[in-house]
Amino acid sequence: MLERSNELTAWDRDHFFHPSTHMGMHARGESPTRVIGGGEGVYITDIAGKRSLDAFAGLYCVNVGYGRQKIADAIAEQAKNLAYYHAYVGHGTEASIRLAKMIIDRAPEGMSRVYFGLSGSDANETNIKLIWYYNNILGRTEKKKIISRWRGYHGSGVMTGSLTGLHLFHNAFDLPRAPILHTEAPYYFRRPDRAMSEEQFSQYCADKLEEMILAEGPDTVAAFIGEPILGTGGL
Repeated sequence: MLERSNELTAWDRDHFFHPSTHMGMHARGESPTRVIGGGEGVYITDIAGKRSLDAFAGLYCVNVGYGRQKIADAIAEQAKNLAYYHAYVGHGTEASIRLAKMIIDRAPEGMSRVYFGLSGSDANETNIKLIWYYNNILGRTEKKKIISRWRGYHGSGVMTGSLTGLHLFHNAFDLPRAPILHTEAPYYFRRPDRAMSEEQFSQYCADKLEEMILAEGPDTVAAFIGEPILGTGGL
């Protein structure tokens, strides 16, 4: 087991390009690395045998836990039947169509379509494109600015990284890109006036947003995006 662990760790440092990782330190063995070998329920186990509670839920996305046999069986059955087909130019699959119907049946009133993506970054990148496309076909070519909040997290791509209001996601990547703007973070602990009540601070944040919209010009602002619950920015 030790020999296998050392071999995998060496291959990892030599060949695996990790996101959000200092590549030089990783390659030189100066930063920690961990190879996960399995999972069961809410626990993960690395190849050295160390078992940990996965309070992070993968990357906030393993909401049903690990080792669910019914899910594994369903994945295997679908892969044997049809592992993949695209959705372009009206193509679909029974699995994707049924899932879209199930989602809409459970969605809030007024929703009627499901667009399948690959990640949160991908989803918000699509949202940006839809907003711009919508305004273009209506002839509102100047209505493109999107306001996000400092400390908010909306992805790590070029445009979604711009929406994200964290300098860690901006530095070294020439972000944020226009036309993304940022307004006050709803961070009560860091409110500018400690005498503010929560209600007063909420009004302050709303006022700062309105000030920005008016200063930029309402005819140029296409959308505001905000997390109902602050994630990566304050997790």
